[in-house]
Amino acid sequence: MTTLITKTISKASVPLIILFSISLLIAGHNSPGGGFIGGVMFAASLSLLYVVFGLDYIKSVLNPDWGKWFGFGLLLSVLTAFGAIFFGYNFFRSSIKFIHLPFIGEIELVSSTLFDIGVYFVVIGSLLYIFRKVGDDK
Repeated sequence: MTTLITKTISKASVPLIILFSISLLIAGHNSPGGGFIGGVMFAASLSLLYVVFGLDYIKSVLNPDWGKWFGFGLLLSVLTAFGAIFFGYNFFRSSIKFIHLPFIGEIELVSSTLFDIGVYFVVIGSLLYIFRKVGDDK
């Protein structure tokens, strides 16, 4: 049984935790962070909702197939890893491109960011799939 305070605090904190997980994902190739820890933070925030509101309520509001998230992330990571081979480079070779956008400035595009996004989805999909299956077990 959860209280009104717990429900209110979790509703307010989950969007902030998700934004923090996305910032960890984006900053991952230049500073500490990346797809793994960002995915763990995202999964922890949704796990908080599962614990506070219960599995049946969360299924009625938010019911994605976490296995598909895992599959998408794995596909994206593998395609990124093999992508360099198609351009004549070694396996897992990272590429960096700088582009200039008006009013924003110079932005660094790194191919390893796609790999991190894939890892992000793999971690989210696997952790929440496991969490949901354990919660479904009666």
